[in-house]
Amino acid sequence: MDILISDLNRVCIYTVPKHISYSEEEFKSKGDYFKAIGYKGKNGKIESIDDFTERLSRYMKLYGALVQTEVGGFQNLHGLREGWAWLARFLNTLPANILTATALDSFLEMAGYTLYCRYKNQFEKLLNIIARDFLNALQEGGVESRSAKLSKVKMSIRNYIESKQYKKKPEGLQLRSHLDSRDYY
Repeated sequence: MDILISDLNRVCIYTVPKHISYSEEEFKSKGDYFKAIGYKGKNGKIESIDDFTERLSRYMKLYGALVQTEVGGFQNLHGLREGWAWLARFLNTLPANILTATALDSFLEMAGYTLYCRYKNQFEKLLNIIARDFLNALQEGGVESRSAKLSKVKMSIRNYIESKQYKKKPEGLQLRSHLDSRDYY
């Protein structure tokens, strides 16, 4: 598990959680900055923000799935306690922007239910902080597609909290006890 988490931290700084701010003194170019935060480059071009946020979302969903996974009889060394600590560090240290909002939305989608089951009222208090502080700190503006994407992520997080989706057991949380193909024989 440690190797997998280490690899995730290497390819996605938001699983740490970590944020790197742009500084002209620190980076020779914007391209160097984008590479430092995880953008991929090919043939001298940096991937689009849409491609990057899609990949970021997948990494965070994997991280959330790893955190919430508990197999009977075995303790997950990077389980819910680490997920809870990650969420607290995330909210205390990272700025609210399209990248952190995408990371948070994806993490909550995968780990929110089990975090709620374990931490109940404390988790709901954190969700209230997200709704009150994090979502209000997100600024819409800039490039039109970025603004539309940010609005979509904000709505997704807000809907997750207001409709209490974290109380609903997600499909696929547990492995099936049998295969569907058995039913046909």
